[in-house]
Amino acid sequence: MKKLFLTISLLCMPPMFGAASAQTIGTARTLDITVQSAGQTLTVRAGDILRFSVSNSAGTGYTWHALDVDPEYLVLIDKTTAAPPTPKPGQAPVVGGPGPTVVYVYYVRKSLNLGSYSVTSPIIFANVPPGRSTGQDTRLVQFNLTSR
Repeated sequence: MKKLFLTISLLCMPPMFGAASAQTIGTARTLDITVQSAGQTLTVRAGDILRFSVSNSAGTGYTWHALDVDPEYLVLIDKTTAAPPTPKPGQAPVVGGPGPTVVYVYYVRKSLNLGSYSVTSPIIFANVPPGRSTGQDTRLVQFNLTSR
């Protein structure tokens, strides 16, 4: 009886991300993207999940911020910070060595293909020095989204 109730409950639930998810549930992909991929054009479609991993150097105080994300096409569904790698026993952490990684996870809400033409939408991340929200010492990393 509990299994039947659970099955009926799941079937009656609305889609988690709106109408687009129902159309693309069988074809949705998760793309893992790192800073080393900066400058790439990413080919996406509605329903895809984009996981951007941006890492900092240990002890520098720099932080990552997503600057330019078009909410018409992307929805932030998660942002987490992963701890830096654990140093080997007896080894002290090194300033400038591997630090924490911030992971931004976005859901592609809508196709960038608009009839007979497609849109290119940038995603820009900034690595900002301590005590600043923006500034001339900021390192920018850009990715461009386009339709499949």
